[in-house]
Amino acid sequence: MFKGKIFMAEQIYNDNLPAKGFKSKIEDVDSKAESLIKMSESESVQFEWKCTFADYFKMVLDNPEITKLSHVLAHEAIVAKGITINPDQTKNYNLFSDKIFGIESALEKVMQYFSSAAERTEVRKRILLLLGPPASGKSSIVNEIKQAIEDYTRTPKGAVYSILGCPMQEEPLHLISKRTREQIFKEHGVYIEGDLCPRCRYLVRTKYSGKISDVPVVRTVFSETEAVGIGSYVATNPNPADSSILVGSIDLDKLDGDRLEVSGKAFRLDGELNVGNRGMVEFVEMFKADKHLLTTLLGLAQEQVIKMERFGSVYADEVIIGHTNEGDFAKFSDDEQSEALRDRIIALQIPYNLRVSEENKIYYKMLEGSSLQHVHLSPLTINSVSVFAVLSRLVHPSAIGVSVLDKLHAYNDGVQKDSFNTETEIASEGMEGISPRYVMNRISAVSSAEEVSCVTPIAAIESLWKGLDQNVNLQNKLESNEYTDLVVNTVKEYSELAIQTVQKASVDSFEDSANNLLNKYIESISNYLAKKNDNINEKDMRDIERLCGITERDKEQFRKKVLHKSIACKKVGKQFSYDYDPILKQAIEKHLLPSTRQIARQISEPRFAKQKVKWEQFKQTISSRLQESYGNCPICSDDLIAFATYVLNTKKPIVKVSKNGSIDWSWPA
Repeated sequence: MFKGKIFMAEQIYNDNLPAKGFKSKIEDVDSKAESLIKMSESESVQFEWKCTFADYFKMVLDNPEITKLSHVLAHEAIVAKGITINPDQTKNYNLFSDKIFGIESALEKVMQYFSSAAERTEVRKRILLLLGPPASGKSSIVNEIKQAIEDYTRTPKGAVYSILGCPMQEEPLHLISKRTREQIFKEHGVYIEGDLCPRCRYLVRTKYSGKISDVPVVRTVFSETEAVGIGSYVATNPNPADSSILVGSIDLDKLDGDRLEVSGKAFRLDGELNVGNRGMVEFVEMFKADKHLLTTLLGLAQEQVIKMERFGSVYADEVIIGHTNEGDFAKFSDDEQSEALRDRIIALQIPYNLRVSEENKIYYKMLEGSSLQHVHLSPLTINSVSVFAVLSRLVHPSAIGVSVLDKLHAYNDGVQKDSFNTETEIASEGMEGISPRYVMNRISAVSSAEEVSCVTPIAAIESLWKGLDQNVNLQNKLESNEYTDLVVNTVKEYSELAIQTVQKASVDSFEDSANNLLNKYIESISNYLAKKNDNINEKDMRDIERLCGITERDKEQFRKKVLHKSIACKKVGKQFSYDYDPILKQAIEKHLLPSTRQIARQISEPRFAKQKVKWEQFKQTISSRLQESYGNCPICSDDLIAFATYVLNTKKPIVKVSKNGSIDWSWPA
C-alpha cells in the first residue's frame, strides 16, 4: 500500500519535474527521515546508565559536585542557560529574557532566593511564593524554571543519579550511615543530608542483605510529564482534602508484617511531594488549597520531611514554589492559624510590566503562536494597546505638575521631571490594571471581522474601550472617568507618535542620518576629552547639547556620561545607536526632523491643482517608506498619514467624553 502511494506521487511529480530530479528528491527525504528517526531513538536510550553504589561512591569522592541538593540543582539549571551583562552592569538571565519582559527587578529577587538557598542557608527552608495579578508572568516564571531543571538533568554537569526502582528518585548517598558521613565530609568535602525512604530501606535489608555496595544506581532524567523530579499541584482539585494527592497513599492489602515490611511495601509514595523530591514542586493557586493540605508544607519546609499520618515521615529535599493572587494571600495572612506557615514563606511580588517598550515585546511574543497571521497589525497599533495597558496599571502621580503620561515616559525612557522620583512611585504600582491576556482578546475581537485586513490603532483602542465593562477584574476597581481617561491619554500619545513617525518617513534614510550624527558627536566628545583640539567641532556639539537642555557649565559632565555609555555598550557587544539614550534621541530627532508646521504643509492637500501632483508624489514617498522601513501595510500607512494630517490641521479632539461618560470619536475607528 505504501509503495503504491510512492508510485502515484512519482507519477504526479513526473509531470512537472525531470525523473532524475524527482528520484534524487525522494532519496533525500528518505535519508532525512531515517536520520531523524535514529536521532530520536538515540535520545531515548542515551540516559540508560547503570552501575553499583560502590562505583557511584568512587565517582562522588573523585568529584563531589556530582551530588546536588535541590536548590543547587535549580540555581545551576537557571544559570546554565546563560547570563547577559547589560551596559549598565545589570544582569539579564537568558532563561527568561526572550519570554518574560519588563519585570527584571522581580526576576532578580527570584534569583537572589535561589542563590541564597544554594548556599545551604535557612532560605532553602522557605517556600517561595510568587504574588501578583492575573497574567503578570507568575506561572511563566515557574514553567521556565521547571523546563530549565528538566533540560539541565539531560546534561553531563546536571546529571542526577538515584537508587534503581525508588519512587522518590532517592539520592544513593543516603545508603551511607550517619556515623560515617561526618568523616566523609571532613576528608572529601562531600555533604550528605537525609535518610532512605521506607521502600529503599526495606529493599536494602531484604533483597541486598544490608550490602549497600551492591545496590544498583541509575541515571535519572527529570520530567514533569513522566512525574519524575517535578511535581505540580493545582488547588482546584476535586478532592481538595485528600492528603494522598501530596504525600502518597497506603496500599491497604500490604499492611501485614513488621513495621519495616509494612512501610516498605504499603507506602506507595506517589504523591506530588514524593514526585518532586530532589527537584521541585509547584503549587498553582496555592491558597485555594484545603488548610489541611497546606499544613503538610510546614513540615516539608521546616524539617524537610513529608509526614504521613500513623506511619511516620519521609525525608524530602525539594524546591517549593507557589503562586497566587493578592486577595487569596490576604485571606491566608489574616487567618491566625496560618501564622506558622506564613513564617515559612518568602513572598515576592510579580507585578505587571510598566514599560511600553517591554509591553510591545509581550504582544509580539504572544502573536507568534496566534491565529492572527491573516490580519496585519500596524506597529503603532501594538504600541497604542501597550500604552493603554500600562496606563491602566499606573497610579496618578503624587508630584505636582507631573501627568500620568509623564510617568509613562519616565518608566519607559528614564526621562523624568525633577519633582518626580521613579523609584518611590514604582514600588506601589503594577499590581492592578489590564492584563496582556485581555489586550490580546480585544485585538482578536476586532480582527475577527471578515472585512478587516489591517487593525489600525484607533480601531484597537476602541475595542479595548468597549470591552472594559466586560472585564470582571476591573469592574470594581476603576470608575467610568478613569476608563475614559485611559482612552483620552492613549489617543493623545498615539497622536504625537503618529506625527513623529510621519516626520521620520519624510526624511530619506532617517535612521542612518541619525546614527551618523550621533557617531560624529561621539567622535567629537572623545577628541575633546582627550584634548585633541584639531578634531573638535565645538559648534556642532553645542547644537546637540542645547537641544538636550545642557548648559555650558554642565557640558563636560554630560560629555563624559555619554562617552561612558558608548564605551559600556561596546564592551558588551551592543550598538550605541541614536535611540539608546532618550535625551540624545529627542535632541537628534529635533535636529533632523522637519517641524510640525512644515510637515503639516507638506502632507496637507494644496489649494491649487498644479501643486497636487507634487503633493501626491510626496505622500506616496512617505507611504512607501512607512511600508519599507517601519512595518506598515498600504492600509495602515495611508491611515497613518491621514490621521497625522487631521491632527495637525484640526483643533477638534479625536475623542470626546460626553456627560454620561461615553466616548464620541471624531475620527472613524
